[in-house]
This record gives sequence, C-alpha cells and structure tokens, in this order.
Amino acid sequence: MSSDAVVERRYLRRRVTFWRIATALLAIIAILVGASRLAGGFGGETAAHIARVKVSGLILDDAEFTRMLDRLAKSNAKAVILDIDSPGGGAAASEEIYEHLRKVGEKRPIVAVDGSLAASGGYIVSLAADHIFARNSSAVGSIGVIFQNPNVTQLLTTVGVKMEVIKSSPLKASPNPFEATPPEATAAMAALVGDTFAWFKNLVRERRHLDEQALAKVADGRVFAGAQALSLKLIDGIGGEDEALAWLKSEKGIDTDLPIRNWTAERGGWLRRLTGDAMMGALSQLGLADASKLISAASGPVRAQVTSGLLVLWQPIDQ
Repeated sequence: MSSDAVVERRYLRRRVTFWRIATALLAIIAILVGASRLAGGFGGETAAHIARVKVSGLILDDAEFTRMLDRLAKSNAKAVILDIDSPGGGAAASEEIYEHLRKVGEKRPIVAVDGSLAASGGYIVSLAADHIFARNSSAVGSIGVIFQNPNVTQLLTTVGVKMEVIKSSPLKASPNPFEATPPEATAAMAALVGDTFAWFKNLVRERRHLDEQALAKVADGRVFAGAQALSLKLIDGIGGEDEALAWLKSEKGIDTDLPIRNWTAERGGWLRRLTGDAMMGALSQLGLADASKLISAASGPVRAQVTSGLLVLWQPIDQ
C-alpha cells in the first residue's frame, strides 16, 4: 500500500471518529437541555408565581392554547396577567378562550392589560379579567358580530362558468359564493348574527355592570381610545403591567415579588420539547445558532386556518 493511501485512510478514520464523538455529544446535550426544560416546566407549575398569558393576533381555534389554560387552572399561579393585543377572530374561538380563562379565574385574580388593540373577540377575552387596564392610545371595543360571504357569480358569468348545484333543501349550503343569496338565506344568517350579538352584549352587560343605556352607547361596533373606554366603563384604568401588578398587590393582596412566568401553548407535546426544542438548544450550545433557526423555520408546524363562520373581528385582515 502506498504512503499516500495510508495517509488518506488515517485522515478518513480521524474524520469518522470526530463525527461520531460530535454526534454523541450533541445527543447528550440535547437530552440534558430537554430534561432541564421539562423539569423547569413542571416545577414552574407547582412553585408559586404570577402567570403571564399573551393573546395576540387573529383568534382562531387552538386546542393547544386551551389545554395550556387548563394546566394553568391547576397550577400554583397566584394571579394572572392577561396581555392582549388582538383584533379578534372567530366568535366560537373567542368564546372558548373566555370560558377557559373564567375557570382559571375561579381560584386566582386575573388582570388584563390591553395593548395596541383589544377589539371584538380580543375584548371578549379581556372580559374574562377581574380588572382591565389599557393605554390612552389603545383601541378597545368593537362590540359586534359579522358574517362575510364573497359572491363571485358575476365573475363566473364573465368567464363563462356556471355552477350546477343539487341540494336537499333550499337553505342547504346557502349562502355560498356561487349563487345569488336568496332572501330566506339572508334572513337566516341575520338571525344567527343577531343571536350571537345578543350573547356578546349580554356578556358585556354582566361583566362590566352596564345598564341598557350605557350598553347602547358602546355596542354599535366602533372602537374607543383608552380614555374613552374608561369613561364608558369598558375598562377600569389607564396603564400597563406595572399598574396591573400594583392593583394585584393593593386590591388582591398578591405578593408581586413572586416570579412572573410566561405561559405559552406547547406545540407537539412533551416529546417535541425533549427532541425538537432540545435539539435547537443543543445546536445553540455548539455555536450553531443560525442552523438552529433554519431548522426551526423549516420543520416547525404550519397552521393555515381560513377565517369562516361568525366573526367577532375588527378590520378583517389577511393572515
């Protein structure tokens, strides 16, 4: 065997050995990071703390988020700071978060801090709190319900397309984009919107202790600046998290020196936390933060929901 071949073989052997050791170290770091995160998570639920829950963006059905709220209800959190910045979203999704938060609030006070926007469904979530703060420049309210249905019949006629529909009854799948909406379907949907709007108004009336006259002033769909919302009794004070903590201490006797823990939904459960998140942490520990970000972006769950049905939403936006 030539000397060059011997050198090449030794070089390849050293490379294989290096990558075996690196892989083993990476696996060990991943397990240690994952175990520490799991231990921190479970320990955080049993240790006394103040929980911070953020509700932001479009509100859609989110089973992981509501499961997180169920765990929070059973935790040793002494109080909850609800951080809201949302235009709302699905009516049922907003109602579900409200109901789960009320269960959380059975054993501890909840204080809401409305950020730039707490509108419609976002305001429904705020109503779960015992006390609501907002900034002077926050947009609050938008008490109302909408149903949207695009109609493309004229476009289809222009391009020469006709939809043939066979259905069991006149109101089945009506309204829909492919036919003119009959008056009966419009009336049916208007009744549905009206019923949900009545529920929304009743929730505001009960939670904010408004009489009919005061409720009528705020239930026309508009948003109000923080100072306006305060005068209309939609919120209880002007401020942010510092004011929320001060209220918890003065009115509820909460020890505000307790650590504040961010509660977030777990995407994928404990196995992902031990493998996916741990691997990201391990890559960062090895100085491969950029690789960690790339892998996370490439492998993270993609959630695409179409906003449909009844909406409690201010200024519908594309997501």
